[in-house]
Amino acid sequence: MTDARASDSPDPETPGPPVWVELPDGQSVTAQFIGRLQRLGLGGGWWCDLLLPMWSEVQLPDGITVEPDSAVFRVPAHLVTPIEGTDYSRVPTRRERLPQRRAPHPSAAIPPGHWSVQHLPAPAGSAGRRAIHHESCWIPTGDADLTLDQALDELARPGSEACSACDARHLRRS
Repeated sequence: MTDARASDSPDPETPGPPVWVELPDGQSVTAQFIGRLQRLGLGGGWWCDLLLPMWSEVQLPDGITVEPDSAVFRVPAHLVTPIEGTDYSRVPTRRERLPQRRAPHPSAAIPPGHWSVQHLPAPAGSAGRRAIHHESCWIPTGDADLTLDQALDELARPGSEACSACDARHLRRS
């Protein structure tokens, strides 16, 4: 079951921003990011709905040709890598409902939980950059082992920014 945002379901007809996705044979290819789903419970976490353009054979009365086609599939977020500088804020997001109702936290409030720091690539000789993420973020960053105070300290460092795709966007630089 999904929440009230189920109307934000992925639409294969609407192009999404590009991401890198790792295929089973180890290749990385670009795909369109058309939706994300946070699953609760065992086997949960963040999943990404992707559209991969490809060719398809078409039989015509006078021969065979190819035309563009696509495949829509869902993978765990750890197999997806965002492309730097790409805006993912408009990708539809759905969350499965909890078995019991819990009061949602106000959207402007900082949610409880743990935080992580993602070290971003920087040109040689440039200061490093960091993104601060909430533990619920769909972007895989490793262990979320920072407290809120530690996350705020990291955010205050030059070159740090709050992730705009997760609840870290509610953090304010001191």
